[in-house]
Amino acid sequence: MKEYILENGIKLIYIKGTSELTSISIGLEAGASQDGKLLGLAHATEHMIYKGTKMRSEAMINEEFSKLFGFYNAMTNYPYVIYYGTLLGEDFYKGTQLFSDLLINATFPKEGFKEEMDVIIEELNEWDEELDQYCEDRLLYNSYESNRLKYPIIGTRESLNNITLKDIRNFYNKFYSPKNTSIAVVTALEFNDVKDIIKECFESWVGEEVNTALESLEEPKSGIFKEERDNNSCKVQMNFSIANLNELEIKAFRIFNEYFAEGINSLLFDRLRTKNGLVYDVLSRISNEKYIRFYKITFTTSKDKIEKSLSIVKEAINDIKILSDKEIQELIKRIRIKKLFKEEQSIQLAKEVATYSAMFKDYKVYDNMLEGMENIKGDFIFQVAKKVLEKSSIEIIS
Repeated sequence: MKEYILENGIKLIYIKGTSELTSISIGLEAGASQDGKLLGLAHATEHMIYKGTKMRSEAMINEEFSKLFGFYNAMTNYPYVIYYGTLLGEDFYKGTQLFSDLLINATFPKEGFKEEMDVIIEELNEWDEELDQYCEDRLLYNSYESNRLKYPIIGTRESLNNITLKDIRNFYNKFYSPKNTSIAVVTALEFNDVKDIIKECFESWVGEEVNTALESLEEPKSGIFKEERDNNSCKVQMNFSIANLNELEIKAFRIFNEYFAEGINSLLFDRLRTKNGLVYDVLSRISNEKYIRFYKITFTTSKDKIEKSLSIVKEAINDIKILSDKEIQELIKRIRIKKLFKEEQSIQLAKEVATYSAMFKDYKVYDNMLEGMENIKGDFIFQVAKKVLEKSSIEIIS
């Protein structure tokens, strides 16, 4: 990987590829954590970016994206917003010019604003139809008082009804700045050619330094939260805070999670499914992003099996062992394979690099994720795991 910083502050991260396809991802620390009191403002701004520019109408924008890109999208998370897509290398200039026009020359027209906000409200109505999303949203709502994580990225109906076009323009002017922007490109094109295109398309963009929100220091509430809903099954999510872990401890915990909850060979899968037939699958995720720092375990079971399932998870936590050096190296190998497999999709690699650069101002936080893991010892992993798993917040939707 190579990094080049434009004179206006944009960070370009170049990753050499071999495919005819080129992927580009543009990340800004302008996600939901910057909403302030108007929850959903960051997401609404992302939507309105596509409504028109000084050069293009919404129809022209949609037509050009469809012609140039095999895949394109945008996404707002708590820490960031990203705009990304994959196209042929020969169309990289045209695609980059289109993205730059969106981000630099957005006009936020009055025409279509109400209709777009109605679309977002409809999206909110459908947001919690998916049980996994609903379970996580309820757990975060019950776990926090003032943390932005308490409310969905998309916002609340009350807040969305109060957002004005002026609010969106103000949010754009405050957070959409070249000094707050990272661009990752995965391509077979040569570095100098990519650099020259990014400079030509983006170097005219001017903007000030951006002051983003501080991370919340609020500790999540421990306990079990229950809610009844008209479901055929019961969804359980367990959250454990990792906010106080340092970089080395995060790496140690990644190794632990591979042993504890990842895949059919994990301790939890063996206890919950193989030996007891309580669940179909167990999923886990380490969310270690700016503003989002927790470890989650999710599974689905029936109402009459919830108590036994939770009891088995607790027993598994009590039974964790100190891993041998051989086991650790095997687990690290599995982690490395999964990371490399994900990176085979150039758009996934571009997204990861752009978002980490946007969040932490250093793409190497992602690139060095596995560095030094081979030197971590079993007793250290054990102590980190015990610290993390000591307290949990649990949501049960039954």
